[in-house]
Amino acid sequence: MPKVIATDLDGTLLDRQGRLSERNHKALQAAREHGFLTVAVTARPPRAVYRIPDLAPVLDAAICSNGAIFYDTDTRESDLRHPIPLPVARELHERLRAAIPGALFAVETGARQIAQSEFFQQGVHFGDPWTIVGPDGDPLAEAEAVAELIVRAPGSTGTAMYALARSVELPGVSLWPWGSFPEIECTATEATKGAALAAWCAERGIGAEEVVAFGDAPNDVPMLAWAGRSFAVEGARDEAVAVATDRTAAAAEDGVAQAIEAILDLGVAW
Repeated sequence: MPKVIATDLDGTLLDRQGRLSERNHKALQAAREHGFLTVAVTARPPRAVYRIPDLAPVLDAAICSNGAIFYDTDTRESDLRHPIPLPVARELHERLRAAIPGALFAVETGARQIAQSEFFQQGVHFGDPWTIVGPDGDPLAEAEAVAELIVRAPGSTGTAMYALARSVELPGVSLWPWGSFPEIECTATEATKGAALAAWCAERGIGAEEVVAFGDAPNDVPMLAWAGRSFAVEGARDEAVAVATDRTAAAAEDGVAQAIEAILDLGVAW
């Protein structure tokens, strides 16, 4: 039997409204009662995790901001492991502003988001507290740390923005597009879901072969590829499906719960 269940949140464990279903809640709770450690591995900041009703009590930890932050769900303490250095973030900001017409920027510090426009609040669950500096303001000027630099371009798409941003080369930073959603997230190169989950497990003497992971998006690929067994939910992006060892039902059909229930059934080989 595995020792860790690690799951992405949006599009994998949570529904389209960002809610945790009763079945998924019960499955995670049952896993913990069987001695498993449960970890959310998400692009969300730590504050979002404990604002999703009933989620934090069924987690042992959360890895947030695409691996930049380790979050203790019991103490609500955050550990920013892989920030983008402020000078690097400023240089990246200048290059992306030149590369992407109409780009607006926000900085995720782990405790709050500093944004140029209220446009960043659209399509975001549990994203507050917000500091809006206005389109002429500099979100980096007020940031004590940079877990993520976030770019949006109204009227564009993440895919189109990423195509423009490909000309921007800056060592030590990775860019994550969001398909049709007009956003790119930038994190330190070391901050990937796979590397962060591997580090969290190594600190507890747990190897990849003892981990089951769930995901659906390109930023889940490093985690799905690293885990000994991994599930892409129905509707996952091609990149995630390509590296996952298994498939499960969509988030709307509680695919994570279905897989966990099968794993906990002693009559089913995991």
